[in-house]
Amino acid sequence: MLYVIGSGLVKLSQVTNDGNQIIVDYFGPGEGLGIIMSLNERPYPLSAEAIEPSVAVGWSRETMLELMQDNSQLAINGMNMVGRRFLQLQNRFQELATQRVERRLARALMRLVRQFGRRVDEGILIDISISREDLAQMTGTNLYNVSRILSKWEAGGLITTGRKRITLIKAHDLVVMAEDIVPPGTTRNE
Repeated sequence: MLYVIGSGLVKLSQVTNDGNQIIVDYFGPGEGLGIIMSLNERPYPLSAEAIEPSVAVGWSRETMLELMQDNSQLAINGMNMVGRRFLQLQNRFQELATQRVERRLARALMRLVRQFGRRVDEGILIDISISREDLAQMTGTNLYNVSRILSKWEAGGLITTGRKRITLIKAHDLVVMAEDIVPPGTTRNE
């Protein structure tokens, strides 16, 4: 099945063989789920969970293939979606394999800001309910590391946290961490 989210918020995750959950991503209105699986006959390896009341429209694999055969632009759009997701997954794999946890966490917050950020008086609110455990699952680390880093950032005035909410106070400083930018006048080893 291919689904397009009309409203709400959906978490896409996978449970490993040893029972750990990995959050792949969050999706909101207008985003599609399952396009890759609608193009082949394999079972979908991920679970989608509505984390707030949601409405989605779905089409079976057979219907999608018929529609794509009749409408080349729909097929092209579907392939573009597959390409974007593939690049996102490649980037996430590279992050997990090569980047420090602090940088991965900053990059995860930047992704969430792009998807769900909303300007508020204090800064930029990530306007979804997200726990520290969720962030650990998104970044391939554990709750201890995420809590330690978020506490450090909060003490440094970069963010504020509340009940499953994060507001970026100094978003630019987090972008510097996420992109591993060396501040002027310093060296990478400082």
